[in-house]
Amino acid sequence: MAMSNQKFGVVYHENVNNWATKGLIEAIESKGYTAKTFRLPDVSAQIPNKFTYLNEEDLSDLNGVVVRTVGFGTGDQITFRISLLEHFEDAGIYVMNPAYSFRRAKDKYATLTALNKSGIRVPRTYIGENLEAAIEFVDQVGDVAVKPLIGARGMGAIRTEHRELTYRAMKFIHQLGQVLYVQEIIEKPDRDIRAFVIGGKIIGAMYRYIPEGIEGEWRTNIHGGGRAELTTLAPEYEECALKTAEVLNLDYTGVDIIESPEGPCVIEANAAPSWSALSRVTGIDVASLIVDRLVEQSRR
Repeated sequence: MAMSNQKFGVVYHENVNNWATKGLIEAIESKGYTAKTFRLPDVSAQIPNKFTYLNEEDLSDLNGVVVRTVGFGTGDQITFRISLLEHFEDAGIYVMNPAYSFRRAKDKYATLTALNKSGIRVPRTYIGENLEAAIEFVDQVGDVAVKPLIGARGMGAIRTEHRELTYRAMKFIHQLGQVLYVQEIIEKPDRDIRAFVIGGKIIGAMYRYIPEGIEGEWRTNIHGGGRAELTTLAPEYEECALKTAEVLNLDYTGVDIIESPEGPCVIEANAAPSWSALSRVTGIDVASLIVDRLVEQSRR
């Protein structure tokens, strides 16, 4: 393939050899473009528009970037990194997923608010810093999960059938100065649905089953041992996944849906989803499709 002078970035944080990052790099290079990996903390900005990597390499000629993570940090550091992505956009560098969309999707509270406003079914959820109000919510709802406001792969989520243990978990989180995010557990099969959307089209969907042989496990995350199985979505679920991606303005996303008695109910939409299991059950080169979308959007 003829080489192009276009250059696309892949934003990682801790491990450049992460399989998703490597897959995106390979996809970019296989299409004849130049790939550049970098961490946002290693980029400096100047106004007017100039971006420098490690005080040496000019990034101002990037055509677009795929954001896999903004990393961990203080409030100031995270604010800077989000503003940096917005600065990229202002300078004509296409950011995928877009900076505001990425930030909102990483925040479960903001995600559910936007989806609920658009008429998409979501679980009843308490969000706040008032422990007594959270306890009152648990008393009203009953079975709940206590989750991190910002998290991934189901890590840090707690569910217990005992009110006293739920109270202790919430009290501990509250004492750490963290926001309480408490969500009702909705009756459903022992699985959920991951629908993968790229550019307004569902490229594949799978059931994710609760791991077998792990007593008390209720999460379906593949990273935690869940089993993936290819599925074809019913029209109602397909419409729900597509509308979720549209409402949140995500170029690519993994939408997590549960089969509630009332129909599809969205738990979250991932701004930087994994796709190893999806690729395995569908045979689709997901990284290649993500890069195609990035190139397409960068040319607009």
